Amino acid sequence: MTGKRNGFKSESKDGLRIALIQMDTREDKQANLETARRFAGEAADRQADLILFPERMEYIGADLPNNASDPKGEATQFFGELAREHGVYLMGGITEKLPGIRQANTSLLFGPQGNLLASYRKLHMFDVDIAGGPVYRESDEIERGGEIVVARTRLADFGFAICYDLRFGEMFRLMAKAGAQVMLLPANFTRETGRAHWEVLLRARAIENGCYVAACNQTGEKDAFAAYGNSMVIDPWGQVIARAGEEPGVITADVDLRCVKKARRQIPSLENIREDIYRLESCHMKIYEE
Repeated sequence: MTGKRNGFKSESKDGLRIALIQMDTREDKQANLETARRFAGEAADRQADLILFPERMEYIGADLPNNASDPKGEATQFFGELAREHGVYLMGGITEKLPGIRQANTSLLFGPQGNLLASYRKLHMFDVDIAGGPVYRESDEIERGGEIVVARTRLADFGFAICYDLRFGEMFRLMAKAGAQVMLLPANFTRETGRAHWEVLLRARAIENGCYVAACNQTGEKDAFAAYGNSMVIDPWGQVIARAGEEPGVITADVDLRCVKKARRQIPSLENIREDIYRLESCHMKIYEE
């Protein structure tokens, strides 16, 4: 049995419960969506206000171009229906079909009435060419996004990032300066780099910006690599307040937005930036208002 929210904690602007759904997405799109539906019901039963899925939750496989999702297609409708059914905010990660032969790595945020509130396309492509080592160019298939995104909702102000974006701290700083209180990061982080860098980088982004970071990762053996799992929520002091292992499933964390204000008062790094010495000269940012 699934539960539907009766009202929203967001009315107080103090607290919300985030559910992270860690998935082992494979090539069977329908099976992936059914797994997502089942886990979303579990998250709703746990009284989640926001449900976060990992990167590319609907399909991971060798034939990406033929399995990309139309922006108004099945996966998008699926997310909207789930959000409306459970009365929750919901973010899903898809491979978005673009005109021609290109795709985008896209996150979509839906409101509790099933309406699309905001979308974000991954900015940073993982392109690596090591002499005598691995060669991988994400940009061969995926079109880069062109905007940093912050969504102001009744729950909280959210900043958006996807996977490799995690390594670009300036992006998170700009979102925090624009008011983001919670950073949402769907990912497909590898096991090898995950063991070394995943938690360290997530905690750093939270500490640097006095914010929560909710990072929902893929898990399991993929075509190209093994995903690390270990989805987690970090508080503004850098503490891990919820963490998954390497199995698919649901974890929840209660977020208190007053902790964001407190952390930013105690360590005012956002206010102490020496903009008389250094600053970013330009920033393409889109602010969505609910």
